[in-house]
Amino acid sequence: MKMPDTRQSLWLLLAASGYLMLMASGFIFVDVSYLHSLSHEAFRYMCHQQPARSFGLDEQTMAVCARCFGIYAGFFAASLAGLLAPVKFSTSLRFALIVTAAAFLLNTADVTGNFLGWWSNTAATRFVAGLVAGMSLILIIYTAVKPKS
Repeated sequence: MKMPDTRQSLWLLLAASGYLMLMASGFIFVDVSYLHSLSHEAFRYMCHQQPARSFGLDEQTMAVCARCFGIYAGFFAASLAGLLAPVKFSTSLRFALIVTAAAFLLNTADVTGNFLGWWSNTAATRFVAGLVAGMSLILIIYTAVKPKS
């Protein structure tokens, strides 16, 4: 069986991450309660879904917290960037794992600092930290699907 090329893989990633981002939004931009309930149920075991830590619109909250939405949005944005501005780069899996670990350590530090009272994070800072983590994940995917030289 022939493996898909890099562009096909990126299109698949874009579609999958776009779908996840749409579901994670909780469909707060439409007034269809069953879609809102469905998306909240779908993410119930993946996110704490605390309303105070989620973005919302008209008293409806997203199906995931700001950090989780940032992860999905970052993954989507990096997939889109890979398609619109394909960059020829060479990176090792080790480097990709180090960058991703650093991004998730940033999130861990943010959570820990907030928990210990060293600082107070906001929905925006949680979203940005998640965005960085989501974007870093794409490096691992890129190293897996890049053409062998």
